[in-house]
Amino acid sequence: MEIWLKGSKKFRFPVLPAEYNVSSSRGNEIVNVNAIGDVDLGGKNGLRTISFSSFFPKHYDSSYCDYRSKSPKKCVETVEKIKNGSVCKVLITGTPINFSCRIETFEWSEKDGSGDIYFSITLKEHRPVSIGTSKVTMIPETAGTTVVDSGVERVQPETPAAATYTVVKGDCLSTIARKTGGGTSWQQIYEQNKAVIGSNPNMIQPGMVLTIPGNSS
Repeated sequence: MEIWLKGSKKFRFPVLPAEYNVSSSRGNEIVNVNAIGDVDLGGKNGLRTISFSSFFPKHYDSSYCDYRSKSPKKCVETVEKIKNGSVCKVLITGTPINFSCRIETFEWSEKDGSGDIYFSITLKEHRPVSIGTSKVTMIPETAGTTVVDSGVERVQPETPAAATYTVVKGDCLSTIARKTGGGTSWQQIYEQNKAVIGSNPNMIQPGMVLTIPGNSS
């Protein structure tokens, strides 16, 4: 049997633990129904947790070491790097244990002056969450056409088209308003053409091209 962590780095535990523990839960939901009592609605499986304790040996001994590992401090550094990295994978050969996880806790200490480092580790299963992306489609709105937006059908009203008028000698804004249909006031024409006319609405000159707003009803 071999125990591996595979993440930002690969690491094989040099000394197998005497035991390892795996726990999981199921999120059952209990509700109380009038005249029936408690009802179990079932639930989804919880995340698995695996934990074990062992040590990183200072010296290789074939009677309990699986292989000749790096120094205990290097082993600690490697496990810490995996813990601080992204999701890793735990694999215990010869068992069904092979799943993505994060290192939830990693505790270590030196006890007897031998140089060995003793540790306890807990690994929590990682279950990725798939979040669908939404797509927004912009629908151009054309005057007089039917637009479907979020399932609601509506008709885009037609916007009156603006016209132009070339000033002739003797014109004033009031006469221009009358000439162009009568539904537009001279004030509207002035507001529309301030940049052309200037600050005085009476100072219009022959040859000026004015924009006439759409007639209001």
